[in-house]
Amino acid sequence: MSPNRVDVQRDGSEAPEAALHRLYGYSRFRRLQRPIVSAMLADRDVIAVLPTGAGKSICFQLPALMREDLTLVVSPLISLMQDQVAGLRHRGLAAAELSSATPVADRSRAEDALAARELRLLYASPEMLASPRFRSLCASSRPGRIVVDEAHCISEWGHDFRPSYRRIGEFARAVGRPPLAAFTATATPATRSDVEACLGLRRPLRVVASVDRPNLHWSAARVRGLREAIDRAGAEVLTSLRSRPGSGAILYAPTRRTAAQAAEALCRLGVRASYYHAGMDPDGRRHVQDRFLAGDLAVVCATSAFGMGIDHPRIRLVCHCGMPGALESYVQEAGRAGRDGERAAALLLATPRDRRIHALLARGGDRGSSHLRRARARLRAMIGYVDTSGCRRSYISSYFGERPPACSGCDRCDGAGQRLPWTRRLRFDRRREGRLPAGSTETEET
Repeated sequence: MSPNRVDVQRDGSEAPEAALHRLYGYSRFRRLQRPIVSAMLADRDVIAVLPTGAGKSICFQLPALMREDLTLVVSPLISLMQDQVAGLRHRGLAAAELSSATPVADRSRAEDALAARELRLLYASPEMLASPRFRSLCASSRPGRIVVDEAHCISEWGHDFRPSYRRIGEFARAVGRPPLAAFTATATPATRSDVEACLGLRRPLRVVASVDRPNLHWSAARVRGLREAIDRAGAEVLTSLRSRPGSGAILYAPTRRTAAQAAEALCRLGVRASYYHAGMDPDGRRHVQDRFLAGDLAVVCATSAFGMGIDHPRIRLVCHCGMPGALESYVQEAGRAGRDGERAAALLLATPRDRRIHALLARGGDRGSSHLRRARARLRAMIGYVDTSGCRRSYISSYFGERPPACSGCDRCDGAGQRLPWTRRLRFDRRREGRLPAGSTETEET
């Protein structure tokens, strides 16, 4: 028996607050967690949009550990699945993960535990749902709940469309159609509507947290190229680390090579930095991640492969050396700063190279493709954010269908912003993005 084993009571008599304290050590729920947990325990469908750091995992882990049956969690993030399962097992809880990266012996043990109905939480990549054996095992074990993490991947309106995600609703029906819950950090109204329709959610509880992060300062600037972007980012990182000892930073780069170059440049400045990208072997990536979380590294220079589920409360700066292709991606990545609620900054350094790359994307493919048209619309919105002469915080909130808040910090409102000469002012049109969902959310914070 694990020395850290937690005994789980499932007689239905324990209040969620008591279970939260016993299983996780927290005295109270974070904002919006409690109604989600209650709906999950009541076998109700749920769709929840909660920003980075809002505690999404507790919203589905806690109800799963208070139940007798299996909760299946579908996630595209293999490293995050592995980390969460390792944490649950360390505390003596019955959990497993299945993906293309699962070793054969571990896969066999997980499948045996699934067949014996010994698991309470099973994490699986979306591609696993297409396996006839996996489907047969799930049909026999009859999961009591299916949770879809990173649910924007379901949607053709979303910034990271995954075809395998479109088949989750059909899989759920094949295994008895248990209650469904969809979680994501960023989703426009059109994306949320598409997710609901694709999964076939039935009168779900809709919980939508405001995308606004009052503690984040938003800024963007024009630079002449990647070298200037790296130099400017290095200066910002040094300022941030010196002003707040013990803090950390993430520098996002458009390519693996640029990530490595940025890390080398920071090391020459005396900064404890390393790089991270999908081309590294799994052990190398995990080593960098573990050193960053432990505080041995102050900065990670990475491609977009880094950051999902990273629980580092002291990140004070997220800097992008290059413009992402969608505002959804940018807001989610930038939101990894300031998870502890303290002041933090998100800086985007746009280069002329971004324009060339995205222009090639816009010219490529089938011009009649609805997916490509939506990609272009998201790109126009991203360029509009960089080029706006107005409040950046208001721009983000308006894009996600919220009322613009009073600005608590952006370079435009500070008067320090720069206009990019290589872009033209563009406005996003919500009618182009897609049909907005009818009705209002039942729980919404805007």
